[in-house]
Parts: sequence; structure tokens; C-alpha cells
Amino acid sequence: MGRTAGTAASQQGTPNPTGSFSIVSTASNVPINGSGNLSITFVNTGRDVSNASIRVRSPNESVRFGPSQTASKFVGNWSKGERITVKFGLLAEEFARSENYPFQARVSYTTANGSRERTEPYTFDVRPTERVRLERFEVTAISSNVQAGDTGTVSLTVENTGRDVHDAVVSLQSANEQLSLGRSPNASQFVSRWSSNERRTFQYRVTASNDTVGGNYPFSLSISYRENGTRNRTNPHLVGIIPDPEQSFSVGNLHSTLRVGQQGFVSGTVTNEGPQRAPNAVLVLAPQRGNTTFSPTETEYALGTLDSGESKPFDFRIDVSDTADRGPRQLSFVVRYQNQDGDPRQSKSLDAQIDVHPRKDEFRIDANRASVEAGSTGTVSLVVTNNRNETLRNIDAQAFVDSPLTVNDNEAFIPKLEPNQSATIRFDIGADGGTLPNTYPASVDFQYDTPDGETKLTDTYSVPVRVTSPERGGVLSFVSGSNGILVLLGIAVLLVLVAVFVLRRR
Repeated sequence: MGRTAGTAASQQGTPNPTGSFSIVSTASNVPINGSGNLSITFVNTGRDVSNASIRVRSPNESVRFGPSQTASKFVGNWSKGERITVKFGLLAEEFARSENYPFQARVSYTTANGSRERTEPYTFDVRPTERVRLERFEVTAISSNVQAGDTGTVSLTVENTGRDVHDAVVSLQSANEQLSLGRSPNASQFVSRWSSNERRTFQYRVTASNDTVGGNYPFSLSISYRENGTRNRTNPHLVGIIPDPEQSFSVGNLHSTLRVGQQGFVSGTVTNEGPQRAPNAVLVLAPQRGNTTFSPTETEYALGTLDSGESKPFDFRIDVSDTADRGPRQLSFVVRYQNQDGDPRQSKSLDAQIDVHPRKDEFRIDANRASVEAGSTGTVSLVVTNNRNETLRNIDAQAFVDSPLTVNDNEAFIPKLEPNQSATIRFDIGADGGTLPNTYPASVDFQYDTPDGETKLTDTYSVPVRVTSPERGGVLSFVSGSNGILVLLGIAVLLVLVAVFVLRRR
């Protein structure tokens, strides 16, 4: 047997167009002069919203939420088309009637642009039921902390409205497939002596399937007892149990510094969407089967206890392989936690999309002095800058050239470079005597150690080296410059003196 139908709901007012919602169903099981539960299932017919909460109000004191006439539940992120069920504890006074009482519900939420909005009220009816009477017994309270997809406790408070009885057996039997009492469809509690007008509370372990959502689920209750030496049994009576929605979590505020061939971080927040708190929660980065693109240094992040509606930050450090492709990628997370009884539980898979940024060279190379005369050797200076967001150590540089260039000592060493820090390395590079003036390539690569002790080798960097013509020799070369001018003046004076001497001899 499936769940029983919920109370039909009506909608009043015009919801905000950026966040429209509709009530799908409601269900309640509160008896007059007793307590029970109310569940409401909404569907988001508008756009995706965040930080949503549902506030319910009872205008009548006869049926209310314990001492208050209002109650609220945080439901967190709410996607378009998603259904969400909330559950509240409810109380009906002894002067309440078995008739419809109008209730109102409003949805508050945050829009995509960050503004806080609230819908107009949605109205629906709650009808208290007459007490469940089993001849000389009455059910005065029904409560449950059973969640969809988990095991919890159903509590029934029963009053003996007749005379004293002995050896009573209170039996509960599931009348549907979604909820079971352990491995059996029924369970019993024993009372050796049950006095007149005495109230007793009976608790049963109940397991709900994952597809248990909203509404009353019927159980059959019966009591056998001994009175004046005679064994008697009541006729069975149906009671409705309203399970809690399935525990859920969400991942948001994602940020990725992942880059092809490098190590980066994926950070964000995980939110307990409720309805229960989640003790000892751990966020687990699920392995990527058959995918060697990502290699996380750790796959678990301890969150501690997450109250319903609470968010906590997380981050994972991940290595991205050199063969990875840039672009959007999907990661999957699960939350491991403990349920209300301390039993280990695990959430459904939480899928999130992150970006892998294109590859970026480990170093930036700037050639300050990269020229040499043909037929000579010159010092080429290279400024090396750490282009990563981490400190690199033991940086060995090697230079390689082809003819007509030569390099005498092709190695240089940098002990450490912080992010964006620079250091200068130098190589003595020569050019053959007959080399034509032009720009020739020199190659440099680097071997370095990462912060986690891994040694890596970079791709090859190409550095342009300009070969210039040698300065011309002979007199013209000798006399070039300011000193050459003095020499020329001296020669001119000498020639004048020689000319004077020759003329005098004639």
C-alpha cells in the first residue's frame, strides 16, 4: 500500500515572478487534544534560488506549533522544478474541532542578483482528527524522526481510558511497502501492568525507503490485554506516520585554480540542507574512475558537525596531468556523516563543475643582454621569474646552442624562487668568426623541485641571441672615437710641418 493522500491545498496571492512556487500536497496527523505532525510539499516553478526558507503560520490558537503560532524551516538552494517537503510538529487543543483550519505559508529566498525576496502567502487547510480510539485505549500523541532512506523512531503515546489491565501487548504493523519495522512488517511492546488513566509511550524502530516523500503512511495498531483473567484484543485501527524528508547536502561557491600540468586548489562550501543535523561530517572527493587527469593529494575534508542550514568551507589540492585538456570538468563529492542514532550514513553524489585553466609556463624569461660579436665571446644575461603560485627550489638551468654559436659553461643554478620572484643567470656564448649578422636561437630548460618534493623538468625555452659585425680594424678603426680626432689633428700638424720643411729646402 502506498502513502495516503494529503490535504488539498489552495494558493492565495501572486508570487514574485523571479521565485514562483506552488504547494503540491499537505498532510497532517494531529489528534484533538494531542500532538502530531504537518508536512508540506512545495515545487519551485520559477528560477533557481538560494538560502530559501519556509515560514508557516496558524491564525488560530486551537491548532498551532507547540507554544507558538509560527514555525519555519531552512531549505537552502532550490532549483527550478525541484520539489521540497518540510515537516513541522503540530499541537491541537482539547477545544479544537475536527474541521478545516486555514494556515498560511511564505517562502523567503535570495535571488541570483543577491536580493532578498518573499512570496505572497499561500493558504492551505489543516484538519485535526478525532483521537484514535481502540475501545478502551486512546492515542494521544504521534511523533516520528524517521527520515526517507534511513531508520528512525516512531513514538505513540497511548492512554488507558478503562480499568487496570495486565500483560498488555501493543502491536504496530506497517500497511505499506515504503516503511518497515526492521526486517519485519510488525513489532510489539509489552506492559505488565497498565493502570487506569495512565499514559504510556511506545517506540518502534522504523525504516523508510528512499522514495518516501511527504504524506501520511498508514500503520495498523492493536492492543491485547488481560483483564479479570480473560485475554482480550482490540480491533486494529489505522494511525498515520509522516516521515521526514531525506537528508540532503549541497556544494556551492566553487573556485578553481587548477591548470594543465600544474597543481592547484578547488575550494567551495558544503551546506547541510537538512532536515537533521549531521554529526562528524566529512566531505569526500569521489575517485574519477578511469580518469588520470586529476591526482588529489587528499580525498577527505573534515567538516565536523553541520547543523541544518549550516555551511562550512572546504578546499582540495589537486595535481593536473600534462595531458589534460583545458575547459570545464566535473567533480563528484559525497558527505559521510552520522544519523540521529550515531550510525554511519552517506549522502547522494554531489556533482559540481569546475574549470581547468590552460597551461602556463613555469618561468618567464627576459633576455637583458643577448648579443655577441662575430668571432668573439660575450656574456648573455637572462632574468628568470617564477610564474607559479608556489615556491620552487633547486632550479638547474641548462643552455643549448647550435652552430655557429658555442657555449662554454652551459649550466646555471638558482637555489629558490618565491612566486613572482626573479633571478639573473648568465652564460658565455661565442659566435664563429665568419658568422653573418643575424639573430640565432639559444635553448634553455630547467629542472626544479616542487614544494611536495617532486622533481620536474620544463619544456625548452627559446632565447634569441643577436650576432653583430665585428668593429673594423686599421687606421680607421684606430682613429674612431674622440681619441681618434686627436690623432688626426696630430697627423695634420705633422703634415703641415713636413710641407714647410720641403718648401724651405727649395
